[in-house]
Amino acid sequence: MFEFPLTKTNRLRLARAFRQVNRVDLSLDCVLEGQMGKVWVDHLDQPTVFQIQTGPFSYLAGDPDGAPAQELLDNLPAGMLLMPSAPGWLEAARAYFGDRLRPFDRYRFSAEHLSPEHLHSCLEATPFVERIERIDLGLAQNVWGRDHFIELMEYESPQDFMERGIGYVSSQHGSILGAAYASLVCSRGIEVSIYIEEEFRRQGLATALASALLLWCLERGLEPHWDAANPESWRLASKLGYQFLGSYEAYYLWTH
Repeated sequence: MFEFPLTKTNRLRLARAFRQVNRVDLSLDCVLEGQMGKVWVDHLDQPTVFQIQTGPFSYLAGDPDGAPAQELLDNLPAGMLLMPSAPGWLEAARAYFGDRLRPFDRYRFSAEHLSPEHLHSCLEATPFVERIERIDLGLAQNVWGRDHFIELMEYESPQDFMERGIGYVSSQHGSILGAAYASLVCSRGIEVSIYIEEEFRRQGLATALASALLLWCLERGLEPHWDAANPESWRLASKLGYQFLGSYEAYYLWTH
């Protein structure tokens, strides 16, 4: 498999290959715009299979039958998340991986009806309203390349995050208690990522951090895209004013 250069011609090829794939997050937009992510193909000049990857998330398209498809699947690492893909790929992946490919539910939301007034009230109702800080360059440099819940490696550098990204944290005695930040960016918005250290959950910190991030987006006419991986994230999205659109299945690839 070869990394596919994101030239104008190749991005057009990708747009056509992934035309029938449901947009559940901003990954496809990021790659098609050349903002983030990588693409792998079987042949640089005349590709027949495509893998878009952002972090652990993979989306597949092209011909799901034949040797190139088998080679692509063989190169998918354990721990990868197989997201909605072009017709035939889920069946091919199930046949290839068997019980190693395990489904789980994710939840889609619309940001269309988010209200700045409501988000301000959510933020003000928490005990953390005075303890929310924007991620600065020093913090971005500190977490860069580390095993940390603030994962910025889809950006080119900490400086690139400062130019294109956005995020908020809450700290105590020099330790980060939680963060809400843009894990992906494209022209229409950001992909929201939130993590709270376990001992500080269910106290309003996630609400405060998310509200600050969403307000920043709405003030700039950007969509804060929310794709929930668990019921807790679902409940928080609903509390903030997102509209639930339905669930879908993604698949986790286990080692054994």
